[in-house]
Amino acid sequence: MLTPPQRNILPQVVDPRRLVNQGVILTGEINPDLCIRLAEAVVGISEPIMANLIFDTNEQGRKMVRGSASTTVLMTCQRCLEPVERPLAVEMALGIVWSEEQAKSLPREMDPWIVVDEVGDIAALVEDELLLVLPFVMYHPEGQCNTATSHSTDDELGGVAEENPFSILEQLKNSSSDN
Repeated sequence: MLTPPQRNILPQVVDPRRLVNQGVILTGEINPDLCIRLAEAVVGISEPIMANLIFDTNEQGRKMVRGSASTTVLMTCQRCLEPVERPLAVEMALGIVWSEEQAKSLPREMDPWIVVDEVGDIAALVEDELLLVLPFVMYHPEGQCNTATSHSTDDELGGVAEENPFSILEQLKNSSSDN
């Protein structure tokens, strides 16, 4: 009898100091139910949130977490107001710190991951990084919007075209240039 492959669900809370000391690599899935802010920012999360996190130290001896995360979300197309799929992928390199003061001492090119009470929330970390790569507005590719809801043409409106409010000014300009 064949058994289905096991999904590797990452823990929500970890001790980053211990993981760095052991050089741990965490690869697996983040439970989307733990990413409430991401779920509220989009129509839906349509694929599992996958993460690959490497806990180690850099050349200066700073504790770090490097890695990547990805998923696919549904967002609202701002043209036709229908859902559109958007893949999200992010690469991260964060310095692990335990206070705001330590965060200020990190080099400019390194973002901080502030860990409170010796434990870090992996789901919140990945969620923060995915939220940062969400586009401000989303559109279907050109020509793929549902045209019935995206816009109406004059023919669809019964042939009634709106009059341009500046047409009088255009007529005045044309008549003055004729003189």
